[in-house]
Amino acid sequence: MNIAFAWLLFGAICIFLEFILPGGIISFLGLAAIFVGALMYFGVITSLVHAFITFFILSLVLILLLRSFFMKYFEGDSRVQNVDEDLDSIGSIVEVVEDIYPHKEGRVRFRDTSWQARSDDELLVGSKAIITERDESCWVVKAI
Repeated sequence: MNIAFAWLLFGAICIFLEFILPGGIISFLGLAAIFVGALMYFGVITSLVHAFITFFILSLVLILLLRSFFMKYFEGDSRVQNVDEDLDSIGSIVEVVEDIYPHKEGRVRFRDTSWQARSDDELLVGSKAIITERDESCWVVKAI
């Protein structure tokens, strides 16, 4: 198989893979490979070593210069989501698995895990409570 054809095929595969694995990098590698393949086809590059050097340099130039240019016009999807787990947890109903007395911590089951909890109310095993806040690694709960 002609080595120029192999470079062109590699470049086409990289550009096709950009549609499967988007990110804006693989397509520039494909463009560099196609350019190297074309240079080899027209006899500008005759050595495999020169082909790899040209590919690496051209890939870096395309990625560093053109990627930032294209990212201005073709932005990806971005969403801002709540990442505060405490806000998601407040208001959740939990089951008391170890008695909780005022000024004495007990345990509650929340999301299939046992957590330390405290309350101003007396909560016995099996009763339900609601999470009101979090203090370090301890949930503050109150009776429902």
